Amino acid sequence: MSKSECEMQPLSPYRVLDLTEGGFNWCGKVLADLGADVIKIEPPSGSPTRAISPFVGGQEGCDRSLFWAAYCVNKRGVTLDLDSAGGRDQFSTLIKGTDILIESFMPGVMASKGLGYTDLEAINPRLVYTSITPYGQTGPYSQHLAPDLVAWSMGGMQYLCGDSDRPPVRISAPQAELHAAAHAAAGTMAALWHRQKSGEGQHVDVSMQTAVMWTLMNATPFPPLHGVNMDRDGAFRLRGQLPVRHVYPCLDGHVSLVAAPRTLSGLTTWMAEEGAAPEWLLRIDWDEWDLAGAAKGDREGIDEFQAVQAEFESFVSTKKKLEIFHKAIELGMLLAPCHTVEDIAQSEQLQARGFWEDVDFPTLGRKLTHLGPFVKLGASPITIRRPAPSLGQHNDEVLKEERLSVAGGGEEGESAKCTVSTMPFDGIRVLDFTWVGVGPITTKHLADFGADVIRVESVSKPDVLRLGAPFKDAESGINRSQFSGNYNSSKRGLGLNLALPESRELVTSLIREWKPDIIAESFTPRVMRGWKLSYGDIKRLVPDVIYFSTCQQGQTGPHSSFAGFGQLAGAMAGFYHITGWPDREPAGPYGAYSDFVNPPNAAAAIVAAMEYRRRTGEGQHIDLSQYECATHFLAPAIMDHLTSGTVLNRRGNDDDLAAPHNVYRCADKERHYTGKGEQWIAIAVTNDAQWHSLCKEMGREDLSGDHHLSSVEARRERSEEIDDLIALWTKDKPARELMMQLQDAGVPAGVVQSQADLWEDPQVKHRGFFQWLDHEECGPMPYDGLTYHLSKTPGALRTPQALIGQHNTEILGEILGLDANEADGLLERGVLEQS
Repeated sequence: MSKSECEMQPLSPYRVLDLTEGGFNWCGKVLADLGADVIKIEPPSGSPTRAISPFVGGQEGCDRSLFWAAYCVNKRGVTLDLDSAGGRDQFSTLIKGTDILIESFMPGVMASKGLGYTDLEAINPRLVYTSITPYGQTGPYSQHLAPDLVAWSMGGMQYLCGDSDRPPVRISAPQAELHAAAHAAAGTMAALWHRQKSGEGQHVDVSMQTAVMWTLMNATPFPPLHGVNMDRDGAFRLRGQLPVRHVYPCLDGHVSLVAAPRTLSGLTTWMAEEGAAPEWLLRIDWDEWDLAGAAKGDREGIDEFQAVQAEFESFVSTKKKLEIFHKAIELGMLLAPCHTVEDIAQSEQLQARGFWEDVDFPTLGRKLTHLGPFVKLGASPITIRRPAPSLGQHNDEVLKEERLSVAGGGEEGESAKCTVSTMPFDGIRVLDFTWVGVGPITTKHLADFGADVIRVESVSKPDVLRLGAPFKDAESGINRSQFSGNYNSSKRGLGLNLALPESRELVTSLIREWKPDIIAESFTPRVMRGWKLSYGDIKRLVPDVIYFSTCQQGQTGPHSSFAGFGQLAGAMAGFYHITGWPDREPAGPYGAYSDFVNPPNAAAAIVAAMEYRRRTGEGQHIDLSQYECATHFLAPAIMDHLTSGTVLNRRGNDDDLAAPHNVYRCADKERHYTGKGEQWIAIAVTNDAQWHSLCKEMGREDLSGDHHLSSVEARRERSEEIDDLIALWTKDKPARELMMQLQDAGVPAGVVQSQADLWEDPQVKHRGFFQWLDHEECGPMPYDGLTYHLSKTPGALRTPQALIGQHNTEILGEILGLDANEADGLLERGVLEQS
């Protein structure tokens, strides 16, 4: 890429110093992909991330880690000894010309070196200083160690995954740090946007625990609203008393299926085409079929459901994954393959969208195939500008550069909307046509930090989540679902029936007059085109609009018409195949997993596009394929297959870098909301010192002195024996007390928290995560809160989810000058709608 092209990237004027490790490196990669000059700071001996598997050719080496290659691409590299006075002086000099610092040390470590936020703010008041830690900067658990298994457990996801007759299980590739890093990228961009308006930097405090909690979909409010926990059930999902299959075996693996009418109807049609459908199955009217009735325990309904499920199991087992997927696209079924990394590498959709890119690695004397952009930006596309750096590769050029932090606040070309405010996105206008998960959560990142988000909904075709549990007072209703409520705080509600031409004319007038900065939509590509509301249509009304499109497969390619939920994208992106036990079917992570990978990354990209527009005056179309973005959270495993042919499989709670590494049953516990239930503790021993401490706490110094157990590799070979000994020790102990005992001894441990446990967690309470908002119809409703805290412009859940059309009169009066009588007339004609 030429210099002029590079300067036209959204973040090309900005310098970032990256002091993160492990999956936290994803934050710096997002910023680097968006054009920032990200400088990876390593100790002279090299970053510990270089030791994370997999490795090129299976051989360890400083430049052979595919984890390092995947998450440090597009960065420059410098070595500095921050434990020495000289190294700290060099670092402080770099800070003067730095816009963003990202670090993942435990709280207090940077301050102990004289490099805490207060120290560096004095050197550079404009600095955005982002800290990513297991639990946040303060609170009772802030000094607790939390490798992936522990963070996954303390955040509640571990409890929900696996088979009911076995211990809870994690995804077989570390995820917790990646989620925290994505939220850090979103929080960093919010702080940077505020700085560009005000000239003021601030501290961004990111909690990995709460980032994991945001992956729990609709689970967290079940204890206070329904008095129950959601539980794990392997390849099934419980609907009331009914175990409903969501993973089906087929000839060459598994597929995931959503038991919606269009899926059941499509399967029946396909079976009929092949003469495989019994007469009784053909007589069922799937639109009227009462799955809900069966779920409530009606014996006749349960028997019929089980017979239906058995027929579909039998039929699907005779087909291959790709054949099933192509038929799903043809018939509009909610059904997708549980891809392996090999399937992802061979995806015709990814190939058609030019997703793969070969990158020269001079230190290896070869090319490595990388995943493509996590999001497609129309005017400023992401490219790979350089491979991950070798150790100290850019010392000379970086340490000799003289640079000042980029100016901000009142710059030439800055929008008049960009004034100093108490919220980063005050003055930003968003018209939100999205529904279900990814889109609404993405715009929530903007709404909770000040943007005026108008959400367009319909009563005649409501967001499906408005019909999903949990409900206030266990009473279903279009306004009573916490599921959709959780994703739509701080937004205003406009009710429109866009199936009517008059409604589309009204929204076109609204766009022309209001001139939104951002339009967001989450339909398959044909929908907005059919309504004459595509990017091309809107650009004629608002030339500099940022138009955000997100759907399962992206706006182009042979599979772009496939419509589905995050459960299906999560299966296609490889997460189902690698979650569970090697001798069992895939369990899959709980819920619509990819719906929680995508939003913070999308939010960072949208703010970057706003920054690009601020400098250039040019808007653009953002195309987020939920499938493509999600695959990045398995990038090292996919690159391992592309490099060496290795296929990552399910492995329970096993880990290459830690042993023992598992969850162990503890004494049952009485919980406030749900009564007595099972308790587990996660223990992840990552080095020999922790092993010796664990043995001491167990009163088994004999194990500590056994030279046959003196290394991780040796302990992994005897993991079953060690797990049995630990389980015998933990089985009668309270999990939280045991966690505190082990953490005090320096052993990473955490409660495998149910949703009810999360409501009692003192660290979650300290962060003020759960919040109750007074809803128009339901009264007090519980909401999940913020994962990142901004020190000077904190966000807030300002209002609960709006009723559909709750602000019709307000919005149309404010923007189009319509009075209440005119709004009532539109309501009578069905142009406007209200719930």
